[in-house]
Amino acid sequence: MAALILLALPLFGPLSQWGAKFIHEEFTMTFEAALAFAILIGALVVFALDVFRIDFVAFAILGLILVLGPVLNVKPEEAISGFSNPATITVMAMFILSGGIYRTGMINVLGRRMTILAGDGELRQLLIVILTVGPISMFINNTAAVAILIPTVLGLGRREGRPPSKLLMPLSFASQLGGVVTLIGTSTNVLASSLSAERGYGAFSMFEFAKIGLLVFATGVLYLLVIGRRLTPERRQELEIAETYRIREYLSEVVVLDNSPLVGQTLAESRLSQQFGIQVLEITRDGQKTGFLLADRLQARDVLFVQANRDQLLSIKDIEGLEIEPDEHFGSEVLKGAEMGMLEVVIGPNSDLISGTLESADFRKRYDCIVIAIQRHGHLIRERLAKVRLGFGDTLLLRGPAFALEKLKRNPSFIVTEQVPVEEFRTGKIPVALAIVVAVVIVAALGVPILITSIVGCVLMRLTGCLKMNELHEAIRWDVLLVLAGLIPLGLALERTGGAQLLADLAARLAQYVSPLVVVGIFYAMTTVLTELISNNASVVVMVPVGGATAHALGLDPQALILAIMFAASTSFSTPVGYQTNTMIYGPGGYKFLDFVRVGGPLNLLLAIVTPIYIYLFWGI
Repeated sequence: MAALILLALPLFGPLSQWGAKFIHEEFTMTFEAALAFAILIGALVVFALDVFRIDFVAFAILGLILVLGPVLNVKPEEAISGFSNPATITVMAMFILSGGIYRTGMINVLGRRMTILAGDGELRQLLIVILTVGPISMFINNTAAVAILIPTVLGLGRREGRPPSKLLMPLSFASQLGGVVTLIGTSTNVLASSLSAERGYGAFSMFEFAKIGLLVFATGVLYLLVIGRRLTPERRQELEIAETYRIREYLSEVVVLDNSPLVGQTLAESRLSQQFGIQVLEITRDGQKTGFLLADRLQARDVLFVQANRDQLLSIKDIEGLEIEPDEHFGSEVLKGAEMGMLEVVIGPNSDLISGTLESADFRKRYDCIVIAIQRHGHLIRERLAKVRLGFGDTLLLRGPAFALEKLKRNPSFIVTEQVPVEEFRTGKIPVALAIVVAVVIVAALGVPILITSIVGCVLMRLTGCLKMNELHEAIRWDVLLVLAGLIPLGLALERTGGAQLLADLAARLAQYVSPLVVVGIFYAMTTVLTELISNNASVVVMVPVGGATAHALGLDPQALILAIMFAASTSFSTPVGYQTNTMIYGPGGYKFLDFVRVGGPLNLLLAIVTPIYIYLFWGI
């Protein structure tokens, strides 16, 4: 540290003199720019606090810009232009095309091939998983690819007695690395290209940055095979789905019935813990949570909050006078006498259950199933299940009839942590769906705007029967579209008020002391940090206007900085919430938050160093 300070001392004089001059003579901010920055900073704070869903926050920002439009110099028709922006429409089309691929079961077929090729060696399995999901993610939405392949990867670990945590994190990381190779690999790429075109810097073609993307992919794969696999944790308690149900503990609610022989007994006398291994954590009586002692006597209608695994929960069915509370209130005539089963699912990123509760969603009537336990990233939920506010990545343990569970397996709102039969999909349509996607890519590569080719591809997906109309609606990530529509006008406001130019001028003056390559690296690092705090698309909307203006002020190629921003936003490995695929594998892999820091942090650092170099060598600055 002392050596670094000594090396920096020669710069302190010039920097301090420039800083004083800049502050007193150059640093001027209008009220309009200050207002735009206030909205931006407020948005970042709300995003980071995670009080509201990001799509709602973006929509609220849109409303604020509409109200403050005269001050921010943004007309109402410009404020809502995010809904008609080519990026928004193209991203929507990408979701529909991915939905068509998903509904044909093509990824499941590839998953089966992956299982055959993977063999039984750990390194070979890791390599096959990476080389399967990576190329898939170059051409379809990586979230869909990961959702389909999770059961297959879990099956690989189960077959060889290897913890799934060794493969699920590489699955997520490789899907992100594959997404940066082509224009349609991620919604972030499409958004960055559209914003670049809007500002007069030009759009990116389908394979224009593929050479850099392939180098980034190769670098990431090499890291995962050599270093990452040694850092990836072994969570052996999550070894397989069947074992997961027996070992993983849940918090559930058990009601003491009126005729129960346990009424009047103490917990010690009931011997629930000794005989059944059930740990009573809390008692709710007359709607009020109460502390209790072992000497307290149970009363009829008491609700016991119990910590137990699946087998222990099932054993409650054999205890006279006790019932799992959701079961007691199920009461559906249709289900009487039906063969009941259990299923574990993870709430997917496009589920409308997010931010709602089981009660508000009327879950039981809607899905003909009951939720008997909830887990959130390995932690028990210590609230009444019906009142728990659900979130993306929550794990639900469901009980219901076989027909309801089979129907739920096909619901795109859930990620089922067991293999779903390929026969449930339209496998006969695989060649048709594949031909449509290939045609979209080839025609776009020949120079036809991706907006046109992708929309035509969506129409063909429906006309050829690869997608039904309700499935087309389900494939669209409306939350992502709302984020784009809400945040695009924020970037416009920063430009119109001079805020983006102000940041660009500051960056340009600071860049006098570093090389252009370092400037590219700084923007890459800034975007990486911002993506971990908010989201990849939001980071691009904020950073592209500043990057473009900075490049213009420095005489650099704006697309070089935009590429750095795009690559950084599309590869987020350090937290389980920085990218959606990380959140999806968080629960099934049994990971802890710091696992992503330990494995993904070095990968983020490595790419922050090499990606600007690749851009410099193969694109130019």
